[in-house]
Amino acid sequence: MTTYKFCNQLFHGCGIAGMRLLDADSIPLVVTSPPYGSIRDYGGQSFYFKPMARELWRATMPGGVVCWHVNDQIVDGGETGDSYRQCIYFIELGFRLHTTLVIEGKKVASYKSRYGRAVQHVFVFSKGKRRNFNPIMDVPNKFAGVEATHHDRLSDGTRRTRDRVRVKPFRKRGVHWSYAGGTHNTPDRQAWEHPALMPEALAKDLILSWSNEGDLILDPMGGAGTTAKMAFLSNRRFLSFEINREYHDLAVERLSQTFERAASKPA
Repeated sequence: MTTYKFCNQLFHGCGIAGMRLLDADSIPLVVTSPPYGSIRDYGGQSFYFKPMARELWRATMPGGVVCWHVNDQIVDGGETGDSYRQCIYFIELGFRLHTTLVIEGKKVASYKSRYGRAVQHVFVFSKGKRRNFNPIMDVPNKFAGVEATHHDRLSDGTRRTRDRVRVKPFRKRGVHWSYAGGTHNTPDRQAWEHPALMPEALAKDLILSWSNEGDLILDPMGGAGTTAKMAFLSNRRFLSFEINREYHDLAVERLSQTFERAASKPA
């Protein structure tokens, strides 16, 4: 198992400064959600995107992945576009935009002058060719169990027939992922004090998709500890930095309760 400089720790402090303590090319997966729009002044602390992105590039290992969960606010009648500018900057640093996930909420916000919005994005960046991908197979196949003939379309336009295969019960999901929001994000009531919780199920799905057991999962803007909690419950290791003392204390309490529940379960 890989040895990491820091492991299974929640630090109170700036994520940018914290990442500067990490070895270069050492982190296999980052799962994080930055402050955005009018909440960029985060609990009295400002968010500096470009230094954060540069440290993520330095710390991420070759083949490693950064999952950047973000949204745009509506300001002066239009969406800010901040998330897309951030995406372009990541690409300029050298990251590949591996995929863009569309995260759909169950509740649609209502507006008089535009269609309702219930989507956010996760930009999934890789540092070079990604090291692994564990697709989530949870979409039922309509014709599960049926034998079907598969065809490939070749570059010259002709079709090649492959052997008949039996359709599997489930197939890989697409890029549209749906999660409950609000207090359904987590059963941990104390975490509801955080203004912008990432759904636990989303964090878990990202961790399972782009890491292996024993990997270290970094969240440089740890918030109430969602990424750390789901990394622990997925048999990964975690490292979190959170600049806001109140939210850091929430994360510590939340993780302590998670450890206690895990220890009390029968082997």
